[in-house]
Formats: sequence, C-alpha cells, structure tokens
Amino acid sequence: MTSYCSNAELVAISGSVLATTILDAIIAQADREIDIRLAAYGLSGTAGDATLKAASLKLSQAGLLDYGLHTGTYESTSGDFTSSVNVNTAIKAYQVRAAELLDSYIYIHQSEESRVFVRRVNGR
Repeated sequence: MTSYCSNAELVAISGSVLATTILDAIIAQADREIDIRLAAYGLSGTAGDATLKAASLKLSQAGLLDYGLHTGTYESTSGDFTSSVNVNTAIKAYQVRAAELLDSYIYIHQSEESRVFVRRVNGR
C-alpha cells in the first residue's frame, strides 16, 4: 500500500500528540480509502503526488477527530466547558474536501477515452 502522507506532516498540520502507532493506523485507513476510490476508476496513486497527499491529510484529520469522538476527547459539553466546535461537521468538511481533491486527481489522470462529456442543448 502506498503512503501518501507522513506522521510528521500530520503532526505539523494537526498538532496531534498521539502515539505514532495510532497516527500510523489513521493514515493507513485514509490511504486505503484513497486507493479504493482510485481503483474504482482503474487508477493507482503515486507516493509524492501533491493532490493525493492533500487528500490523505484531509482524511487523516477527519480520522483524528473521529478518534477523539470515540475516546471521549471531543465532547460538546464537559462540566462548565462548552465547545462551539461541531466535531461531526468538521469531520464531514474534511471528508468533502478530500473527495473534491480525489475527483480532481481522477479527472486529470483518466484516459481521454474513458471520459464522458454531456452537452446540454436548449432546443425544440
């Protein structure tokens, strides 16, 4: 399996202090999701590709937030503290951005023959 981003990049972007083994698992899951999406189009990813790195980081950030929900790190209320951050909305936003990046990668790397163009004609 290709790794599209590194622990160091994820830590630098997220500020995470989780153990390397946890970060490895989160990144691996993000990369599996990318590979599955690309395989559906007959494509495979390349380590070092900037678009796939960005998608992997977005999915990994979503994975970090999801991990926090499961471990109780992120809660909407805790005692006198109330967080204004909606973690589920943030997770979804990261996933949507990753999907947009993957759509861009797929469009660029699909062969011309496999693309289908649709033209709307206003006529009678």
